[in-house]
Order: sequence, then C-alpha cells, then structure tokens
Amino acid sequence: MTVAPSRQQLLTLYRQHLSAARSFTAYNFREYFLRRTRDQFRAHLFPETSEQAKNMQSSAAALSNVATSKQDISSSVQPVSKDSLAEFYSKARDELKVLQRAAIVNMMYSSDRLVVEDAQQRDWIVRAGPEGAGADKQE
Repeated sequence: MTVAPSRQQLLTLYRQHLSAARSFTAYNFREYFLRRTRDQFRAHLFPETSEQAKNMQSSAAALSNVATSKQDISSSVQPVSKDSLAEFYSKARDELKVLQRAAIVNMMYSSDRLVVEDAQQRDWIVRAGPEGAGADKQE
C-alpha cells in the first residue's frame, strides 16, 4: 500500500509546477504550461467538477447548473483514492523535472519578447474602430 501525499505536499508540487511554467521565456510555451498545469491538477484532484467543465456548453442553462462559490460543492466532490493520489503525485514529480529542464533549454534559446507581453509596445498596436479597420465613413 502506498502512502498518499499530504495536502501540503500537493500544494507545494502545484506551486513548483507553476513556478517552472512561469520560467519559460517564450510567451506561448509559458501560457501553455500554466494552463496545462492548472487543468491537470484540477482534472485529477476534482474529477467531478472537471467533467462538468469538459461537457459544458456555453449556454446560460448549462452555466446555471455549475457549482459556484456560494453553493456547497463538497457534497458533489468525491474524495480521490490514496493509491490514485500517490500515483498522480509520483508522475507529477517526474513531470516537474522534465518541465524544469525544458524551461532551462528555453532560456538558452530565448528570443525577443512578443508585442502582447510588453505593455509599452502594446500602446503602438493599431486598433480598429467600431466600424473596423479601413472602413469608409459615410457623411
């Protein structure tokens, strides 16, 4: 029988994953690994809520059935088994090592920052008005 990791160990591992993801210099890699980390931990630790998120359509009726912070979600969330949790923790630790190595390689071959990353450059972006770019105004 394997020993399940504590809540503190899982939170520490989650924070380490987020930290490793934030260390990517390339915007697309950084955002991808941040999103992937959040989704992966949420899907494994809260499988019932992630199933709702996967199957949900964007209609208001479907959104009204999702648990919110004002509703009690503890009744709908079932605890994850200790064996499953220990296996997830082990895989996530191994994946963290790979993520950290990939971030180091990404830093070695970094390029210029994208326009969406730099607040000063964002001011230079040409934005279209309500009529759209190049729309002729009728007088």
